[in-house]
Amino acid sequence: MSSAVRPTNTARVSLLMRTDLLMNSIRSNTVDLLTVQNQLSSGLRLGRPSDSPAEATTIMHLDSTIERYGQYLNNLDFADGSLSTTDSALDQAVSLVQEAYTLALESVGMGTDDAGRAANAQMVDQIIEQLISIGNTSYRGAYVFAGQNATVSPFVARNGGVLYTGSLSQMLARVADDNQVNFSMDANETFGTLSSQVVGTADLDPDITLNTLLGDLNGAQNLGVRRGSISISDGTDTTVVDLSSCVTVADVIDKINAEAPGGITASIGADGSSLQLTVAAGNITVREIGTGTTARDLGIYEPTGAGLTLNGQDVDARLTLATPVTALAGGAGIDLLNGLQITNSLVAPVGPLDLSACATMEDVLNVLNGAGLCIRAEINAAADGLNVFNLLSGSRMSIGENGGTTAADLGIRSLTGATRLADCNGGQGVAALNDQGVEGVIRITARDGTTYDVALGTAVTVQDVIDLINAATGGHVTAALTATGNGIELTDTVSGAGNLIVSTISSNDHFVAEELGLAQSVAADTLTGEDINPAMPDGLFSHLQALRDAMYANDDDAISRAAALVDADRQQINTIRGMVGSQVGALDSRRTQMEDNVLALETLRSQIRDVDFTEAITRYQNLYTALQANLMTGNQLTNVSLLDFLS
Repeated sequence: MSSAVRPTNTARVSLLMRTDLLMNSIRSNTVDLLTVQNQLSSGLRLGRPSDSPAEATTIMHLDSTIERYGQYLNNLDFADGSLSTTDSALDQAVSLVQEAYTLALESVGMGTDDAGRAANAQMVDQIIEQLISIGNTSYRGAYVFAGQNATVSPFVARNGGVLYTGSLSQMLARVADDNQVNFSMDANETFGTLSSQVVGTADLDPDITLNTLLGDLNGAQNLGVRRGSISISDGTDTTVVDLSSCVTVADVIDKINAEAPGGITASIGADGSSLQLTVAAGNITVREIGTGTTARDLGIYEPTGAGLTLNGQDVDARLTLATPVTALAGGAGIDLLNGLQITNSLVAPVGPLDLSACATMEDVLNVLNGAGLCIRAEINAAADGLNVFNLLSGSRMSIGENGGTTAADLGIRSLTGATRLADCNGGQGVAALNDQGVEGVIRITARDGTTYDVALGTAVTVQDVIDLINAATGGHVTAALTATGNGIELTDTVSGAGNLIVSTISSNDHFVAEELGLAQSVAADTLTGEDINPAMPDGLFSHLQALRDAMYANDDDAISRAAALVDADRQQINTIRGMVGSQVGALDSRRTQMEDNVLALETLRSQIRDVDFTEAITRYQNLYTALQANLMTGNQLTNVSLLDFLS
């Protein structure tokens, strides 16, 4: 930036030119002076991007980066605050659970003091209420235990139980361009809010359809479908078919049919799970292009020739909300006409659930989740079946049939022949053998008075129990899973005037008939047992409710069992609290690093963008002096007359 006084008294030039030179000099110095004044007033070296496009581009990039990092710092602050709030809530929860455990120990030693146990039970009830409040702790309007459903309080007292309405998906905060951190605690891991027994047992194995998305295929190599080009030949002509733009199975088939040589046609195979290529005459080969994997992923890679027909491999369609129910079970579909029965012990019965109008899996899930039974049905992580969770702590959820096979077809029947006896009764099991190896024996008394003793020592599953009963009675009394509801059902095929009775006669210190849900006496030919494998949330609230009920019942053994579970819950919450503390420490370290990065970027931006005030003030003084000199020179120049040239 010039600050010199430009010459204006140039010899042998016109007065007009001298005036122009003077004005240009004054104008230039004035502009330079104005630029410096703007720099001093704004603190910025560049007034507009055109002053230095390269530096302006760098500044804009730095501005964007600093703004983005600033948002990351805000995210870190929110996550840190949320975790700190969570830590405080867990600290309170540990104290309350410890208090409940102490009450349990006191109650075991009370002997016949029923009033004392009842008072302790009331205190446990109050602890449950306080824990519900702690579970609904929020930070800046977001409930810390609600997962991604953070705007709704996650715990609600409902029908004598505790209903969890939050989400299992955790809250994530982006703290770097390529990194997100989880800053919410899994309520199920912390409080045990969900059941785990009714996990889908059936691979629903959907067929592919023309509308199946390639993104919903596991592919023949179980690596998905990586789209690209493939080479198809009929033995004479070869064509490269580009499948990179295909979205659905129909797109792939249409593309091959339009571009493959020799009349090669593609279609869904007869098995419903693969692609098939056929040609009237020739030898079909399909190869990859370069390092591509599209043909292998589609299960149609055949480099040596398949003859007239190429039968592809199973591309393993995933179960999605859009999967048609008619495509399930390898295209055989499932029983939708009969529906199924779901009961939850603390919720009013709603009757059989009608699935007959369901066209897709989304329709099925909507019926299950919309039944008002405090349950959650979802497609499992493997995308091959369903899981159904009981959301109401303290309740027992049972899923059974309604005269058909709907629950079994969906893989969500709570009690099946494959159910292990050790998993029944909330994990308490069925004592086919006791700890000393003494087997359990039940006695079945038929209506005509005939008795059958059934030794269950070899039974491992529910089906084993059914088989042993059928073998012992010789067909007089038959056992099977009930066709309506759930449980083992006994049928007297001979009948008689007496009752059909099941009782325990073993000496293994267990009431096996009760554990099997069969300890009944009915004046009918059919005895229907209970579902001994209901889905029960196995966590803090359920254990505290069990402790409370055991105190009211004056059951020392049940109090002791519940106390042990409550103490385990206390240890689990302490473990979770330790994890929270570790996360807070990691976030603090990351925040310090981010603040250092922001400071370094701001320093660099300042060096490029901000004005050096010392230099600018000095330059301002020089420019002001130059302007004064120009004005003085101009004043002298304008006083020159013709006489000056004649002297």
